[in-house]
Amino acid sequence: MSCLRPECWLTGTVAALVTPFTERGAVCGDSVARLLATVRPHVNAVLPTLSTGEGALLERRQWRDMVAATVRYAGDLPVVAGVLATSTDEALSRVRAARRAGARAVAVAAPIGARLTPQATYLHFAQLASAQMPVVVYLDQGATPATPDLECLRRIARIPTVVGIKDSTGDPEFTRRLVGSRPGVPVLQGMEHLVGEDTGVDGYVLSLAGVEPELSAALARDPASPPLTERLRAARERYGLDGPDFVRHLKIELHRRGVLSSPGGAPIPTRAEEKRP
Repeated sequence: MSCLRPECWLTGTVAALVTPFTERGAVCGDSVARLLATVRPHVNAVLPTLSTGEGALLERRQWRDMVAATVRYAGDLPVVAGVLATSTDEALSRVRAARRAGARAVAVAAPIGARLTPQATYLHFAQLASAQMPVVVYLDQGATPATPDLECLRRIARIPTVVGIKDSTGDPEFTRRLVGSRPGVPVLQGMEHLVGEDTGVDGYVLSLAGVEPELSAALARDPASPPLTERLRAARERYGLDGPDFVRHLKIELHRRGVLSSPGGAPIPTRAEEKRP
């Protein structure tokens, strides 16, 4: 990729990656290498350790190892490390760790499970600026119940380190209003069932791109193409992308193809692991 500025790679297809594990629950580097080899020719960037990567379940070492392996095997593809944390301090720690690992940016949600006021949400992202790392704001009601209002998002987008917004709220009307508010940074759609909706987004972050990267790239170029949207509909059904168990379906398929050594999901953290920053 000749242009590595965020405004270049946040206008196409970003592949949201699953986290491959060995049978013992460690990140499988060989599987990461094979996964990156399949997506690299087709996407603009890759995003590990967010929702598709079971980021909320990863013990800190697993998170760190997945980010490092992705950077190692991504070649010249920008790596956007996903950060799902329960506090601003934990998020800031991981943002700094992602920078040390060589990630080019981070995708960060508000603290998991928190119902922050607009001012508290703004302060959360403002504090991340001290890490001097480009930040994509991640909106997902599954992780953070209260979606910031548009004025709050416009304020957040003016923070110098914020370079984009990933909208996974699943509400096309909200997406249209967000794009129409002209936040000043690219807006990316994160839901397969909304690809092709006339929302005006700048690009897509898709779980589908980890298993069907060529189709995902074609959809980003022509999201309203009837043949492509029919293939998308079939893929959504095949991989259960509209359901809660989509990660398991993706891993089963990637294991069937020989990309992943094991189809297993993230081990449930112990109580001690859950407390680690």
